[in-house]
Amino acid sequence: MANKSYREMLQYKTFDERFNYLKLNGKVGETIFGFNRFVNQNFYASKKWRSVRSQVIIRDNGCDLGCDDRLIGSRIQIHHINPVTMEMLENEDPCLFDLDNLICTDYITHRAIHFGDANLLQQDYVPRRPGDTKLW
Repeated sequence: MANKSYREMLQYKTFDERFNYLKLNGKVGETIFGFNRFVNQNFYASKKWRSVRSQVIIRDNGCDLGCDDRLIGSRIQIHHINPVTMEMLENEDPCLFDLDNLICTDYITHRAIHFGDANLLQQDYVPRRPGDTKLW
C-alpha cells in the first residue's frame, strides 16, 4: 500500500475528493487488534498522544477532513491516514505522532473511511424552498 499524507490530501479541495483519497475499503468484522485491543487503548490514553491530538484539532479547526464547511459537532476522532499496526504501537513508531499522518474526522466519516463506504456519510444539507411538498 502506498503511503498517503495530509499534505497530499490537501491537494483535494472537496470533502468527497478527500474521502475518496483516504478510504481504505476494509470489511466489517475484520479483526484489527483482536485480543490486543488494550495496547491500542493504552496508546490513545497516553499524554503524548493527547498532546498530538490537540495539535491536529487546532490545525484542522475541528472540521471533518479539514474542510471548513464541515464543523464537527460531536466528539472528534483523529484518523491515522496510514493504518496503524500492532508492531507500530509496540515500538511507538514516530509515524503514530506525525501530523502529516493525522486528520480530524467525525465518528461516521471515520467508519466510512475504514470501510470505504460513502453511503455512511452525512449527505449535504438541502434547504427547503417554497413549493416543496416532500417532508424531509
